[in-house]
Amino acid sequence: MGEPALPAPGPGLAATLSELDPARLDPAGLVDALVGFERLASWVAAGQARVLAALGKSLVHGDEDWTREEVAAALRLSGQTAQRQIDVARELTSRLAGTLRSLVAGDLSYLQAMAIAEATRDLDDRAAAGVEGRVLGRATSQTVAELRRSVARAVLAADPARAEQAHERAVGERSLQCWPVPDGMAEIRALLDAPDAALVMSTVNALAAKIDTADDRPIEARRADAFVAVFAAAPAVPGLPQAQQSPAQIQVTVPASTLLGLTDTPADLAGYGPITAEVARRIAANGTWRRLLTDPVSGQLLDYGRQTYRPPAKLAAFVIARDRTCGFPGCSQPARRCDLDHCKSWRAGGTTCPHNLGALCRRHHRAKDTGPWTLIRNPDGSTTWISPTGKRYDLPPPNYDDP
Repeated sequence: MGEPALPAPGPGLAATLSELDPARLDPAGLVDALVGFERLASWVAAGQARVLAALGKSLVHGDEDWTREEVAAALRLSGQTAQRQIDVARELTSRLAGTLRSLVAGDLSYLQAMAIAEATRDLDDRAAAGVEGRVLGRATSQTVAELRRSVARAVLAADPARAEQAHERAVGERSLQCWPVPDGMAEIRALLDAPDAALVMSTVNALAAKIDTADDRPIEARRADAFVAVFAAAPAVPGLPQAQQSPAQIQVTVPASTLLGLTDTPADLAGYGPITAEVARRIAANGTWRRLLTDPVSGQLLDYGRQTYRPPAKLAAFVIARDRTCGFPGCSQPARRCDLDHCKSWRAGGTTCPHNLGALCRRHHRAKDTGPWTLIRNPDGSTTWISPTGKRYDLPPPNYDDP
């Protein structure tokens, strides 16, 4: 059966929705409830934005703003995601008052408000207000993608010269990133200048077209193979610096019983996470092995073997292999690109030993050494971070046997 009209977003709407029984609603009532939850989510997001914007005022230490770390640890977010939410919150609570009001009223989703905030971030106050006024009226009837196109057109019209400067700056911020996705897969995202992206796709399409025409796989799968083939052949390309001609190395941690085929315990691919036993065995069949001895009870790394291609110093290699990523909550920077930090500084009598060393990315190294964060390494290998607000975040020791 249907339900009466829902109240405006706020505590009343939350109470009403909490009492609804989806099993008793007809399809129209279910859609109304779905819209109600979406409007309530917008109201909650607006409240959180206000809190985020206020929080930043108290977390500047010296010349650095450490709000990102506080938010990331508290909400279990990556630093990048936390910073994005903080930036949007500051825009909404300062010069995009109309967008914030629409978010409070449930007329816009958070993704729509984010689209407006991020697109106008580099405009001056007057231009940002002009863009907001131009797009806000239609935003409530648009999808997020439609709104982004509307905002992009409005931003270009507001300040064409700035748009060209923004493009030049964006070219300087081009990037290549990789994320793990389910089923032993990973997603690579390249942020490129549009002509460069067109060149990449044109090359991949040409290579994919040369793959056996009898291959009945989807074109996307053939493009993926062609993309990988470019990098598999890269070490043999003349003119590359010598370091780039060395074979690429990946680290897989796998139980001996899995390698021997006695069990199918999952392995761990550095920079990705768990992979199936069969994938690990396939990698190991063509790779160089090094011994990583783990405690069968705790799963913690106990020892490091030096039988590997061009091994680094034994202790450094042990810590990198043990920690795998930066030791700050939520940070996934690979340990091989981190500093090896003395928890108790050398000057204060700290020793260079596994217990006193840990991988920290440069920013979180600064957060500990010159910033307002405190790091404690506990005897069991776990760590405790204490934030500028006094919050404590306890992290378990690195574990290769996480179920």
